[in-house]
Amino acid sequence: MLGTNPLNNEALFTELLNVLEHYPEFAPEFWNTEERGKLPYNREDILAKATAVKKGAGEEIYLKRNKATKYFGCIDVMPKQRINFEFDPKLNHKHYPTLFEFADRLVQVFKPDIASVHIDRPYPDEPWQSERDEIMEMMGEAAYLAPVDYFEVGPKGLAMRTYLGPHYVKQFSQELLLSTPKTITELQPWGGVRLDLSDTPWELPEQTQIEHWQAAMAHLRPAKVFAEMEVDVEYCDVECTKAENCTIGGLNYV
Repeated sequence: MLGTNPLNNEALFTELLNVLEHYPEFAPEFWNTEERGKLPYNREDILAKATAVKKGAGEEIYLKRNKATKYFGCIDVMPKQRINFEFDPKLNHKHYPTLFEFADRLVQVFKPDIASVHIDRPYPDEPWQSERDEIMEMMGEAAYLAPVDYFEVGPKGLAMRTYLGPHYVKQFSQELLLSTPKTITELQPWGGVRLDLSDTPWELPEQTQIEHWQAAMAHLRPAKVFAEMEVDVEYCDVECTKAENCTIGGLNYV
């Protein structure tokens, strides 16, 4: 997720840590300001590091868990703010409902411009053999919010669960978002809109997920806010360009 609410704010960051510690199965074991570093999780040290960031500076706070619900997380306290957690692909399916709840709690605290919660399916082998392979590649591209791409082309599309904050609700229009077909939509207390590809998106069969995603994207693409996607079948690639009506959100000089 990416947004502009300042992560160096003590009250906000404290709430984020409260969420992390609320779920025993997701509680971090280690932290560091270096990607490969590993210090025992220490709430006070992390909070001190985040709140010490001054305007124009930045800090990356890495969080790790090596137990059953293994993950690697990063909270970027800097002008291009981001909260990102990547879970072990072998995560037991029984944790999926709680994972989506966990992500929702983080979103309610951070109130981002955009956030996605997505469970990747196996990526297609190359060369692609069918239209299904192309669509799976596009869906994965849409769900992944990598800053290097996002701040160049903007949001690319929907994930299994997508949050669009007021910055993007205004660009799409609340009416358009809430009328998206094949989705469960919900207006958030902080002015954002949540779009789920079903009431339990983690349970969707692959073909149903594809159908729901295609219908929802066909409804939203005419707004020209989501990046344009061009599929290169020969090179098994998806090229994205910024849409003409998109003003990219998520930049904040903390």
